[in-house]
Amino acid sequence: MNKKALSAVCIVAGSTIGAGMLGLPMAVGNLGFTMSCVLLVFMWALALYSGLLLVEVDMQVGPGLNFNKMVKKVLGWPGQIIAVLSLAFLLYALLVAYITGMGSILSNIPQVAEHNISTSACSMIFAFTMAFIVFCGTKTILRFNNTFFLTMVLAMAFAFFSLRTSVNIDNLLSVAPNYDYLLASLPILFAAYGYHFCIPSSCKIVEGNRTTLYWAIIAGTIVPLACYALWLFLALGSVPMTQIDQMAGNVDSLIAAISQGSVFVKAVLSIFASFALVTSFFGVSLSLYDLASETFSLKETQLHRIFATIVVFAPPILASYLSPDSFIAALAHAGVGFAVLCLCLPCAMSWKLRNERSKNNIDAPYEVAGGKLSIAFASACGIFIIVAAYI
Repeated sequence: MNKKALSAVCIVAGSTIGAGMLGLPMAVGNLGFTMSCVLLVFMWALALYSGLLLVEVDMQVGPGLNFNKMVKKVLGWPGQIIAVLSLAFLLYALLVAYITGMGSILSNIPQVAEHNISTSACSMIFAFTMAFIVFCGTKTILRFNNTFFLTMVLAMAFAFFSLRTSVNIDNLLSVAPNYDYLLASLPILFAAYGYHFCIPSSCKIVEGNRTTLYWAIIAGTIVPLACYALWLFLALGSVPMTQIDQMAGNVDSLIAAISQGSVFVKAVLSIFASFALVTSFFGVSLSLYDLASETFSLKETQLHRIFATIVVFAPPILASYLSPDSFIAALAHAGVGFAVLCLCLPCAMSWKLRNERSKNNIDAPYEVAGGKLSIAFASACGIFIIVAAYI
């Protein structure tokens, strides 16, 4: 594998693995390890297919064209409006998840807990601190983010290594799946594979080489699939199902249960969770900041930066304050946005372009296997994921 292909693999894998994996044990724990892995693989295949559809579209409308322009060029203004609204909904939901998740961790730090500082207060402190950093600009974020991402990866490796002796096989195999939780888990599982927005930039990295990009996406998505499966193996193997019900979507409760009283393991897991939340928070908040600047035609003046920061942070801060334990619920809402953006829209674009090629007898430079039947099935899955979030 050459350097460009490896870079594309790293971008796909890096943009996929993040804070969303923290919610996986709580989202699918009641389904049992085997069923959870089946769903993980299915969602991986679905996300991989829709990503390859985006490659198909990207190769036809102009390699490297960003997602927003791609949608506008193929589906017109109606498609672009749906894309912008879905993206805003997705990013706001993710910020709520990250703020509440971080508030849960901070409020249970011994030095904080002894002063009885509430989860809501910790969430607000974290959110306002992050808002100030984002307001200071991209250079400030990049200065922090590279170090934070490396720390997250190292902490994840230490956490996985530390948990290897805590796994009880009975916790994994002796539990009957509770299918009452099946529908609610689907949006969260699909949201864990949200790499699609990096496809245009990956296309530029490999200089439009379709074959290289094709295999980079496959390899780049297999990495998070393996990490998620290992994380579920360690987490669900360390915690009986009865404890999962008591977590109520609380990140710190998950960490406390998995660590089983070990101060060292809890510290490592807390570091991993904290840096996963912070690095994901930076990426999402920057994306939302850019979206706000583009939507309202804002310039790089101080007044406009203040306005953009308020637009980005006011809604999730308010939602987090009103619902401080909404980490899992917010991830489910984010899954709806992902389903629209990363499943329904790629299917719609590919379907339209294939129809146009068929009418004009134009050969496709590249077409994902499976024909229109596969596109219809993927579209139906996207709609089902959206509906499942609100049943």
